[in-house]
Amino acid sequence: MIVSLLIPTLILMATAAIVTRLVEAVLPESMAAMALCLGLSAALVWLLAAIGFAALYALELPQAISLLGDRPEAGLRHFLILGAKAGLIWGPIVLLVVATSPQRWKTATW
Repeated sequence: MIVSLLIPTLILMATAAIVTRLVEAVLPESMAAMALCLGLSAALVWLLAAIGFAALYALELPQAISLLGDRPEAGLRHFLILGAKAGLIWGPIVLLVVATSPQRWKTATW
């Protein structure tokens, strides 16, 4: 049970850190860009978490995906809600990476 919870949690945390760093790399070094980075990263990680939950459902219970295919809007809503609930895991990571981004700035000063 610990492994079945620990591995997805660690993957989700790593995804949050990597996505946020990638978004940070393409944005300019400014306070406005930090806010934009926070929003974009949160949206991307939320969607990736929802896709990850859908993949886990497909691996564990393939017939559940076919049932959700009958009402795709309900399935999409379900996975987006799961991705948002996982924000308890990925949210602090995204916030921490964005909050420490000025330490990595090369041209702008904090």
